Amino acid sequence: MNAQALAEISEMGLRVKSMENIETKIIELIETIIYDHFNLINIALRQKAKFEGWLKFELASALEKNGAESVSVEYNYEGQRADISFVHNQDRYFIELKTSNTNWRIDGIEAKTRPITKNINSIIMDGFKLMLCDGIGLVVFLLFPIPKNDSRWRQYTDRISKDLGIRLIEDKNYKLLNIDSDSSCQILVSAVITET
Repeated sequence: MNAQALAEISEMGLRVKSMENIETKIIELIETIIYDHFNLINIALRQKAKFEGWLKFELASALEKNGAESVSVEYNYEGQRADISFVHNQDRYFIELKTSNTNWRIDGIEAKTRPITKNINSIIMDGFKLMLCDGIGLVVFLLFPIPKNDSRWRQYTDRISKDLGIRLIEDKNYKLLNIDSDSSCQILVSAVITET
């Protein structure tokens, strides 16, 4: 085998290994995207504005750069549509992505009322939809803004876990990102495989 072939095999192995725990990898990719686009995220946070459409393309691009194949946005399958679909290790993955804004008051963030219960219901419905897909379903959601040192977000992740019959484990299925800018708050990033 020549040096180029060995380098290609080595690179492929690193990419495959880097996506072994797909849930954690997706959280890491979103964390990088958020911190790399801090000014954009800060605008969304100040206004409690959803940024799902933009994040969908950023995440699709990041997945492709990290070895995912056949990456597609708005992928049609079985009469449904996934926000993102990709193939990894010969498995087809389907992602439903939500950026769910909260209605908690935080200094430096516009005091807008947001339908958090409706947002959580939407995440749960996406989870049920993914349980029926012919592949591996991933519910990926962000909950924002969350006041620092405030655990009210747990009532929503507990409800998602209970309703979908899944378990959210810190550092595997979710992570709190600290955002220090015009306001001091957090963003919860979660990724979890749905199972039937």
